[in-house]
Amino acid sequence: MANRWTKKQLDSFQEAAQSLKLYRRADLHNEANGASLIEELYVDPLPNDAILETMLKANTTFLIGRKGTGKSTIFQRVQHELRKRSNYTSAYIDIKTVYETSRADPALLARIDGPSVALSKESFEKLHLYRTFLRAVIQDIRNELRKRAESTLLERIKRFFSGTIDELFENLDTLLEDIDNNRYSNITGVKTVSVHDTSGISTEADIEGTSSVGLGPKPGLTASFTAKDTEKVSLGREQTYADILLLEFNIKGFLLRLKELLEQISIRHLYIFIDDFSELPEDAMKVVVDTLLAPLNNWSEELIKFKIAAYPGMIYYGAIDKAKIDEINLDFYKLYGAKNLATMEEKAIDFTRRLVEVRLHHFCKCDASVFIDSRYDDVWRIIFYATMANPRNLGYILFYLHESHLIYDRPISSSALREAARKYYEEKIEPYFKMNKFLQESFSERSSVLSLRELLETLVKRARELRYYKDLEMASLMRKTATPTSHFHVMSEYESLLSTLELNFFLTKYSEMSDRDGRKVSVFAFNLGLCQKLNIEFGKPRGTDYRHYFVDRVFDYTPILQNYLEVNQEIICDHCHFVFGFNELPILRRYRMKCPECSIGTCQVINLSKKYESILNTVDKALLLPQTELGILQTLKTESTPMLAAEIAANLDCSYQLVGKRGKILAERGLVQRTESKGRRQFKLTKTAEEMYFSDNKIDDLDY
Repeated sequence: MANRWTKKQLDSFQEAAQSLKLYRRADLHNEANGASLIEELYVDPLPNDAILETMLKANTTFLIGRKGTGKSTIFQRVQHELRKRSNYTSAYIDIKTVYETSRADPALLARIDGPSVALSKESFEKLHLYRTFLRAVIQDIRNELRKRAESTLLERIKRFFSGTIDELFENLDTLLEDIDNNRYSNITGVKTVSVHDTSGISTEADIEGTSSVGLGPKPGLTASFTAKDTEKVSLGREQTYADILLLEFNIKGFLLRLKELLEQISIRHLYIFIDDFSELPEDAMKVVVDTLLAPLNNWSEELIKFKIAAYPGMIYYGAIDKAKIDEINLDFYKLYGAKNLATMEEKAIDFTRRLVEVRLHHFCKCDASVFIDSRYDDVWRIIFYATMANPRNLGYILFYLHESHLIYDRPISSSALREAARKYYEEKIEPYFKMNKFLQESFSERSSVLSLRELLETLVKRARELRYYKDLEMASLMRKTATPTSHFHVMSEYESLLSTLELNFFLTKYSEMSDRDGRKVSVFAFNLGLCQKLNIEFGKPRGTDYRHYFVDRVFDYTPILQNYLEVNQEIICDHCHFVFGFNELPILRRYRMKCPECSIGTCQVINLSKKYESILNTVDKALLLPQTELGILQTLKTESTPMLAAEIAANLDCSYQLVGKRGKILAERGLVQRTESKGRRQFKLTKTAEEMYFSDNKIDDLDY
């Protein structure tokens, strides 16, 4: 019997999956001629390219979504469109890489961070950040203009710019050089004077001298003496004058010079795309906003508009006026309406289907139905449940389907999708807690991560207990032996406790509703793969009779979160270390967490894992690594093949430069191997890393 699909079709399916799987800033281009495919492959989450149109408006815009929701691809699509507009140009900035590149040597900072007339530590860091950011912006503008100069813009530049195209780039290069050159101004008003009293004794030998004194009009006395040794005593005062010099870095002046250069070729708008914003630590995020984004947004005289990619709940706005910016949230429950569940699901399913169809049409030259078992009519719904309309999740699910079914001549079915969802959960999501016990943070930070593990285990245990619960208000309408318990709700003020679990795809916020008592609640769904692993029935019974199923009182998990706070959270003063009860938190918040015991310190809420404290105590501190390094190791482990820096970066939502830099550090520690392949560096996990970080240990298994 002939195979259902040719090898070319199967290879093309895999290529389509890969193009979604590595969604972050992936280069979507035609390998034959290098032409960009972004316009052909882009699928807007909303009809009529509504998100693209909003992003093209001359407003500062925050694009908010979890990892893999396509933020960077939307950036690519907008930049592609801007290249067609003669009065616009853009720059793409990986802000995490810029921030880390701007960091000075800690030893140097320690030397200048003292009482002196030198720059303060904060000013020194701000100067480096300004320089690194402006350099990155101008270099990317240069690259953008070069691309356009080589095509349609070349004639425009020749027409509007007095001179050659090379002169334009020479002026940009001069601007870059000036950014790196220090300029000083003498700001001495009254000179600083240092006064020192001096004294000294010196001895001289063989010196002769005479002396005479006259007394009265005529009398006189003349005396002479000769001395073999003479001792001189000197007293004096030295004064030292010092000028004071000011190091100048006029960022506004550089912007005006850049604006003048751009105006010479009639460019009036500069869009700066800021990626990886929420990957910054909280203190770094504040520095970037307060030092760069807010001032430049206000100073730029309508030249600069920022387009910023961020994670939900991980945004610091600072002085940026929220009333004057656009916000686009890529979470499906906000995009498609949280009130009508049926309508919301259908819109999300439609987006998921369009994503798959467009990719398969391009790579395989056929419809998705070619690969789907025609006996199943719920395939697209299950694909949505498995991916939650997340493009990168979708890429992984298609990749696993190719590996488990298509290459064995088996079409995609409902059971195949559930199996793929479970594999994705086990390989990509579940290891989060195991790896983060090695996180190079304080004990309390690592304990906070494992306290979320406790919370997840408690939530899942409750869902499993309810599987055969028969006292549901609507249970009599159901014919299945197992009750669907994949969703639950909590009072909205508690949902922030679940944000980290949601960011890492253990949970997904599904809707906002009113419960039976009229309270505003947030509905969450467990990951489909997790549900498959633990035999939890996903979803709810179909039909209008079940439209309030998720807000039945039995699915109210608010008490679980309240108990979690009381048991695992500790409120402690950072000065006197006094520990407060959880019931005192509202009062402390009213007084901005100022400690009422010592009146000096600030009270902090710390998550502590009582259950897993012993695990953290057994971890060798020499194994602790920063988050990025742990992510590199985990990616190499799950992919089980040598990978390029760009491929690893696509999994981690960071730049390939950052992966290359951190990969070198891991290689020096003997945790990865770096090899050359066709002129490009590849990374591979070593046996040492396998043994240290990935050895099987029952204690790492989640306790469900």
